[in-house]
Amino acid sequence: MSETFGRRLRAHRHAAALTMEQLAEKSGVSARAISDMERERSVAPQRRTVQALADALALPQAEQPAFLAAARAGRPRLPAAGTAGCCGLPRPVPDFTGRDRELAQLGRVATEARPAPSVAPVVTVSGTAGAGKTTLAVQAAHQLGTAFTGGTLFVDLRGMDVRPSGAPEALARLLSALGIRDDEIPADDTDRAGLYRELLHHRRVLVVLDNVADESQVRPLLPGPGPSLTVITSRRLLAGLEGVHRLNLRQLPAGDAATLLRRIIGDREPEAVDEVTELCGRLPLALRIAGNRLMSRPEWTVRHLADRLSDERRRLDQLIAGDLRIAAAFNLSYTQLSPQARRLFRRLAPAPGSDFDAGLARALDPANPEGIEDALDELVELSLLQAHVDGRYRFHNLIRLFARERLAEEEP
Repeated sequence: MSETFGRRLRAHRHAAALTMEQLAEKSGVSARAISDMERERSVAPQRRTVQALADALALPQAEQPAFLAAARAGRPRLPAAGTAGCCGLPRPVPDFTGRDRELAQLGRVATEARPAPSVAPVVTVSGTAGAGKTTLAVQAAHQLGTAFTGGTLFVDLRGMDVRPSGAPEALARLLSALGIRDDEIPADDTDRAGLYRELLHHRRVLVVLDNVADESQVRPLLPGPGPSLTVITSRRLLAGLEGVHRLNLRQLPAGDAATLLRRIIGDREPEAVDEVTELCGRLPLALRIAGNRLMSRPEWTVRHLADRLSDERRRLDQLIAGDLRIAAAFNLSYTQLSPQARRLFRRLAPAPGSDFDAGLARALDPANPEGIEDALDELVELSLLQAHVDGRYRFHNLIRLFARERLAEEEP
């Protein structure tokens, strides 16, 4: 493969022992333009610019034709985003159901993605484990992707891992997917973020940043002005991010939840389907586990599963299908909590009624009453509690069962 103009220019500059600034002074070409040419981030330069560089570099006459020809060829065409071997979008779920309002809202935000100086829109999709955040983001990306001519990128930031992916690592993957060679990815974290924003300045790219741990992890990945769209999913509300659109996913409406289960298992036993739907708390992950369990056990009736789920003490144990476990999904959030928030979470499980306030929380965990409000905020931020009206809080019913299990296991 012939050597590119950027590489030739860099090699000749090094051979002449010139810095970019020195070459700029001798040639009359700006140092920024030289940098862009060397990094192959500019289109083919004009002939007089190339000739000025050749003269400043004192290129022998015999080497100038190849130098000029490489410049005419310009930089290699960058691949479309998402086609560079990484950051490809996962497959959509074939039986995706509901979330029409949320998909419509994402579609409206996508229309806000306009060329600079407009700031590129960002959407956060938050919610408890199993609410279908990633599924929604992937579905929306497949639906909206054709409008983003620069391509679609997907990065899992592994926010629930013990060591989530760092922003520099994610930026390196994104830059690679946008066509930047490994040897041209800046070593400095700030420079990586700047190059990423510069690439998105003129490209219409849809970026999905999945499973974000917190604001600090994702801030360097936010775009500046330009026609891109960024969709962020996280169990946290990411309240510290400014100027973003927010979607908070709750359980599905009853009709959509029953439809999802029927799309998995077929049209059978409607009353039992409705019962299983409610016992699963209308949570998409729980419904999918229940549906997969029925499909893998064709001898089971829906009524049989409903009867097994009706025992609250064993319900979470029934919501297991292969490597899908609803309790394991909740536990990833639980382990992220501070010690006081974890203790309060457990002790709120047997609270009477459908909701409660901070006064009851203090009574159940009197060791540090001054920290109760902060602990409640932490539980809401991580989507383990839902903030209700007038300073009251409530559990999703499956999360309450998980809290009861933690209480029984961790406290006498």
